[in-house]
Amino acid sequence: MMIRSWRRRNWIWLVAGTEDGVWAARHLLALSVPVRVQVVSPGACRAYGPLTANPAFQCQAMALTPGDVHRMLAGPAPPTLVLDATHPFALRITRTLHAACGASAIPYLRLQRPQLEPGAATVVDRLEAVQDLGPSSLLAAIGSRSLARLVGWHGPQRTAARILPTATALQQALAAGLPPERIAPLQPVSTSHGEIHLPPDPGTSLEAALCRYWAVDVVLARQSGGTPERHWHRVCAALGVSLWLLRRPEEPGGMAGCTRETLSRRVQECLQNPRP
Repeated sequence: MMIRSWRRRNWIWLVAGTEDGVWAARHLLALSVPVRVQVVSPGACRAYGPLTANPAFQCQAMALTPGDVHRMLAGPAPPTLVLDATHPFALRITRTLHAACGASAIPYLRLQRPQLEPGAATVVDRLEAVQDLGPSSLLAAIGSRSLARLVGWHGPQRTAARILPTATALQQALAAGLPPERIAPLQPVSTSHGEIHLPPDPGTSLEAALCRYWAVDVVLARQSGGTPERHWHRVCAALGVSLWLLRRPEEPGGMAGCTRETLSRRVQECLQNPRP
């Protein structure tokens, strides 16, 4: 439910996950502007920890539809600014937010992640690029929706998966044909209160232990630019395992963007000139 006083004040709608979202929420609240964050699950709300005690902060867990976005922006108390800090691979919600903000004349900002140097990793454009890996043992860390194809190509004994610890992800992994002993439902290494904290020795991390346990030759991850990608680079280098990355998709053109370094300045500009 919207705080009554927010109807008379500027407020920011932050649509995000946990890594960039927690960091962004902290910095937005430091600007003394109320923040409502939209995440997809109650577990994601819990990641915001102490911020939930701030009366200027709200967290709502719900997967957004285009209709939900339209109702929020066209409602009686629309946000002054929409900050999109969703995952780089979540293009559907990014396109929806950008188009809806344009139609509603509400400023939109895209928080852009850096593009990490691939180093020794192999960057591929399509999942089909890993279809023929020969006898290699594959660990997939790209979510659960594509596991059926990977298992179909490599077989259940040469495919393993690190998935999110949700009922849906586990059901999809089992339905793909993976045996339970080749599924690891784990939260990816991420951030603490928005700050990056990678394990000091990647060779002793849980991800490294999984690679050794399953005798992994190839790790397939996403070129997300976030903490999980950084971690996989370090783990694979430490173990001598090949890292393959699904290339980050191109984002729609014409979007106003900012980085962590420019976020505060760009937000203040939008708040001073809230409508085109």
